[in-house]
Amino acid sequence: MTTILPTDRPIRYCITGADEPIIGMTHVGELTGVNPALTAIVNTDENAFLGAVSAVAFPALPDSGWLEADAIYTHKGAAVMVRQSHYRTHYEPAETLALFIVYREDTGDVLEWVAGEKVDVGTQRMYAGTLYTTLQAHVTQSDWTPDKTPALWALVVPPTAEWTYPVAYTIGDIVTHLGKTYKCRQSHVSQAGWTPAAVLALWLPL
Repeated sequence: MTTILPTDRPIRYCITGADEPIIGMTHVGELTGVNPALTAIVNTDENAFLGAVSAVAFPALPDSGWLEADAIYTHKGAAVMVRQSHYRTHYEPAETLALFIVYREDTGDVLEWVAGEKVDVGTQRMYAGTLYTTLQAHVTQSDWTPDKTPALWALVVPPTAEWTYPVAYTIGDIVTHLGKTYKCRQSHVSQAGWTPAAVLALWLPL
């Protein structure tokens, strides 16, 4: 059996080769088994995932009616994914990106944060030019923006960035603090008193 291995981000998958395509998500900390006779298309990047599955035959996007979040449809020769459950009207998916994820060649690999979206642990979103990762699965709300809800979101920092909090650090991340460099020993979300020098169980001085 082939397995889809967990990462620090959810992995979207589409299994083809059966009567109908099977779509789903491997959440952080889970494994998903795939029959080796079938083909798995996988990606943590929603935009790249849609580009890869555009050749798969999904049901046509209805002109109207209720649509469930994460459902995938074919529309004008390309795959579109429902970002938020909603009642579809006449608006084009590309004109309502708060409701649909539409493949775009020129976009980055992380979507902008919007209110009303169901997000899972490890989902990454951009907000006000800053990258965040989800700490708890929830439905986003207009008054729960990532910068104001550290219980739900943590900053994602580039390697060798200055240590800060709250940030979801993973094993191998490199940070600097007070002029010294440290490597993350255990994945964790940083807190005010957990500086690298103070918590050597989490950080290895380099």
